[in-house]
Amino acid sequence: MLCVNLLYPYYYSACCICCSKKGNQPTPQNTTDGPIKITLVSGSGQTDTVGQTLLTPIVIKVTQNGAPVSGYTVQFTGSGCNSDRADLATTKADGTVSYNWSLAGDLGQQTLKAYALNAQNVKVDSVTTSSTGVAPGLGWEMAACSIQNFVIPSSMCKLSTGRLFVCYEDYELRYSDDNGISWNFVKALGKTNTPEFVVSSPTDGLFAFCGSNGVLYSADAGTTWSVVSKPNLGIPTAVVCTPSGKLLVTGTVTVDVSLDNGKTWTTPAAPFSGDYNMGSPTEDKNGNLYVVGSEQQTIYKSADNGVTWAAVPDPGQRDCAFYVDNNNTFYKSTSTSGVYISKDAGATYTLLINAPNTFNVSMSVQSDGNFYYDQSLRGLYELAGSNPARHLDDNESSSPTVYVLAKNNNIVFSSFNAWINYYRL
Repeated sequence: MLCVNLLYPYYYSACCICCSKKGNQPTPQNTTDGPIKITLVSGSGQTDTVGQTLLTPIVIKVTQNGAPVSGYTVQFTGSGCNSDRADLATTKADGTVSYNWSLAGDLGQQTLKAYALNAQNVKVDSVTTSSTGVAPGLGWEMAACSIQNFVIPSSMCKLSTGRLFVCYEDYELRYSDDNGISWNFVKALGKTNTPEFVVSSPTDGLFAFCGSNGVLYSADAGTTWSVVSKPNLGIPTAVVCTPSGKLLVTGTVTVDVSLDNGKTWTTPAAPFSGDYNMGSPTEDKNGNLYVVGSEQQTIYKSADNGVTWAAVPDPGQRDCAFYVDNNNTFYKSTSTSGVYISKDAGATYTLLINAPNTFNVSMSVQSDGNFYYDQSLRGLYELAGSNPARHLDDNESSSPTVYVLAKNNNIVFSSFNAWINYYRL
């Protein structure tokens, strides 16, 4: 007698299994002897902070004629910002499957629905469970509905309304309207436009850099998008929209500049004398552009909107990052001694942060007026006035921390583990 054991709804096992009318064999998934039933075993009724993963997994069971069904697919979909997720799991020999439920950002009751899917991916039965989300406290918290499969965020940005965006490189774009507490999928961008970077302009325009699909622009906070150009930018290492509205994109060996919202681009040919891994794009109040070549640890300046570039003389220094704030204060990070600051457009520098033998790969002054910097292998720091630097994120990876200050001054950041976190003051 030939038996086919369906171990997974999409793949069929070709091996023969000797069967007998006697004994307790797991019920095959495609049998028509009786309806499939899905029931809740345990885990309902828990309470935790929004965004947190419940302490006890949700356990459900799939049966047919009262007998457990192994290898059956179950889909889990939650409420709130979890409603665009469809997590799949497969039942074990006893017909059960466990699910680690990370709460959405809604206070009060939240629901999770488990669907039993047959081999044709049709929902044949379902069960609903509920839990309660409570408000976050002060200090460090985990955001709700951030991507949890180690897709590394490449960038974050903010609109004047307070809406935040995060780009998961080559994956998807998400937004938050509650200061980083919860995140929602930007559906209008679609699943085929997998962005590499997102950046906002001073006039609240949004640019999503989507590789071969081009540069997409939104003038309505991500509700609708249009392709403005399809330049050959390669894989960006950093993207900024400067205070004057210039788009500045650094790559491994190139720097591309657009003066017309991404419609046309200036790409100089081999301007950096063999230097590569360009980064730290920024602009001063006179319109001069700057980038840093990390291989030779050199700052480069362009006075003609990126047509030509020249190394900035800096005897004895190894510069690994550069930044100019809205007050035209210059900051540069060296790998030998720390971060320096200049109030005279780079004519003279004084030591701001003593941190020898480290790489401060990202620096900015956020809307609270404080200085933030990301230190490789150590994470994110905040410097407020004359106070000692405050360590915010213990990032032991060489991947940069991406961060933004929310409208309510939540510090929202994410690093190598892909989870978005926020710090409530």
